[in-house]
Amino acid sequence: RILGWPGVVAFGLLVACPSLYFSAIRPMQERLDETQRSTVSLREHAGKTAKSRLHTPAEQLAEFYRVFPAERYSPQWLEKLIAIAEQNDLALNEGAYKTTRDTVGRLVRYQIMLPVTGQYPQIREFLAALPAEIPIIALENVQFERKNIADSVVDAKITLVLYLEQAS
Repeated sequence: RILGWPGVVAFGLLVACPSLYFSAIRPMQERLDETQRSTVSLREHAGKTAKSRLHTPAEQLAEFYRVFPAERYSPQWLEKLIAIAEQNDLALNEGAYKTTRDTVGRLVRYQIMLPVTGQYPQIREFLAALPAEIPIIALENVQFERKNIADSVVDAKITLVLYLEQAS
């Protein structure tokens, strides 16, 4: 009675605080400390690894060009392009391409212009599948045209660029 209800609440909190500290706060603090130690360790390891992987600019450039296949493999990449179109029920009956050689670097750009007729979802799936299947290809431009608003068939003009390494 002397303490009243605020005193009883305060005494209850005083009794509950140590158990809360040892059951919840202290284990979480230990986990935080362990995580911080592992983070520092990972940063030190990553720093050592990054230093060991530093290359000269010439080595970095050679590594960049290793990504691109040789120019002599262009027919295989074009066959793969046609196969992806066929998987999406599109026929590539005609097309045009233009070759541009890099004057400073070692890349050849095969700019491929394809007129495609099909349903919009088919064309979209074809375009979405290209980067996964042919990582050295880039979509430069695409234009869609529908003759009538009720038509389900769309005419598309697709411009792609295939990057290959020039023959030495």
